[in-house]
Amino acid sequence: MDNNNKITRQIKQICGLALLGGVASSSALAATTKSVSPVDVNITGAPKELSENIKAFLPSLRTIDCASTQARIDRYIDASSEKLLEGAEALGYFESQATMTARRRGDCWVLDVKVKAGQVVRVDKVSIDLLGEGLGETAFQKLLTSLPYKTGDVLISQDYDDYKSKLKRTANSLGFFDAELTTHQILVNLRTHTADITLVFQTGDRYKIGAVSVDQELLANKYIRRYINIREGEWFSSAELIKQQRILENSGYYKTVQVTSDYQKASNKMIPVGITTTKRKRYTYKGALGFATDDGAYFETSMDTHWLNNKGHQLNLTARLSQQDPSVGLNYKVPLWSPEHEFSNFSLGWERSDNDDIRGTAFKAGFDYHRRNSSDWEQTASLSYLNEETQVDGEDATRSYLTLLGVNVRKTKRDHALFPTKGWRLDVGIKGAAENILSDQSVLQGEIKGKRLHTFDHKGKLITQANLGYTLVGDFDEMPKSLRFFAGGQNSVRGYSFESLGETDADGDLLGGKQLLTTSLEYEYPVYDKISAAAFIDTGNAFDDWGNYTLNYGYGVGARYKSPLGPIRADFAVPHEDTSDLHFYFSLGPDL
Repeated sequence: MDNNNKITRQIKQICGLALLGGVASSSALAATTKSVSPVDVNITGAPKELSENIKAFLPSLRTIDCASTQARIDRYIDASSEKLLEGAEALGYFESQATMTARRRGDCWVLDVKVKAGQVVRVDKVSIDLLGEGLGETAFQKLLTSLPYKTGDVLISQDYDDYKSKLKRTANSLGFFDAELTTHQILVNLRTHTADITLVFQTGDRYKIGAVSVDQELLANKYIRRYINIREGEWFSSAELIKQQRILENSGYYKTVQVTSDYQKASNKMIPVGITTTKRKRYTYKGALGFATDDGAYFETSMDTHWLNNKGHQLNLTARLSQQDPSVGLNYKVPLWSPEHEFSNFSLGWERSDNDDIRGTAFKAGFDYHRRNSSDWEQTASLSYLNEETQVDGEDATRSYLTLLGVNVRKTKRDHALFPTKGWRLDVGIKGAAENILSDQSVLQGEIKGKRLHTFDHKGKLITQANLGYTLVGDFDEMPKSLRFFAGGQNSVRGYSFESLGETDADGDLLGGKQLLTTSLEYEYPVYDKISAAAFIDTGNAFDDWGNYTLNYGYGVGARYKSPLGPIRADFAVPHEDTSDLHFYFSLGPDL
């Protein structure tokens, strides 16, 4: 750039308004630096951040190479003159001077850039006015209280551009489609090295949702309308459109869902909304094969029917083949009036459980009502029937039938579905039966399960969990095995066999317990790419008397691998009283 051009540019900055829209900051540009080229650019006289930003603003170096002629290099230098100053101004250096020269080094070119940065410009005044119907909207008020600059801040132009973009995005998301910046200017005074910023944003009128059309073929109109929460005449909100899309995606009926608004077809400030879907496969089949030293090999399979009829009813069938705990089950789901957070289930099942000392064979039937409230707590009320035969080794079998009423609340909060770095889960339930009310004995049982995950700054992850159970029952010997508490195993106290901890009889046979207490502490640390190492200690037991119990503990180490399906875990654990008794556990799924 010649001196006349340089002087003209500086006079404009002193005497008028410097409008900086479209100039990006160093942080944005560092990622978009254009170029892999044998031609080296050497910048001197500027701080590191300024040097990187100037280099990022330069024209692509791919247009020149070591064989370029002197004339081609000169044209590149001419094209770079304005860019050198723009890169400096983006970081607040409005008095900078920069010159580029070329020289040969060996068989290639080197471009030397000498910079005189000058004094940085700082923000003096910021004036932002919001006019129109949107003034009272919370989203706009938040923007007015979080200005892009404070007095004394360096004038980084990207912050100015970002703020203007936020205003426009907020307007569009709320339906103020005619909003515009009627004034947007930065006045730079090079004598005082200060800048005054003025923005006037006119929101205009807010649009409303027009006619809502739904293109789908699975559900009858009466039932699909239960899934549609947006209504004609309501204020437009892109967040509500996204929420509507999520509701339909989570219904389990559709492979794809698109919710679109057509501004071009707006009439009388009403924007039509269209919902289009493609159905998923009606049936899904799953299978899983696993192994643990406690349980041996097992195979699980399931079939999901995602819709049975035009009311949206769903059916799930499951089966588990295992030496210790085989089972089959049926679950029939009926979406209710607000199906995104309200449904009912009818279930039937048969299961057998055998830990060598005590066996249980049970038939279960139940009805559950599920509701998720606005705070994301899942609330369940249940009525279930249990008919179970229980046999302790060497004793006669007993049969019990219970009609149980129960309530349960649970919530999981996490920052990622498959690989959470922080979060927690809490599950609290209570159930009971009364003798002579379709039950042969009275029982009241409560259980609390909690888990917390925290990742430290050094990437280490701490996982803590605890389970607490309490039972009131008249005759424990008549209590079904499925209601008794046991400890030990992969999801309890590792290092002990499945359901191997609890009260025993005079012959040493395991009976289980009325009460339960287990805790776990685990630390995980990444060691290579997607692989982490883990160490843990578990403790707990099942017992009858809170005034007289002992806790067993096991400890071990393991490895974790981040697979596309979630973490794969492999653990080795031993009980504290016999470190030669090694147990192996394998599992797949998220920590929360």
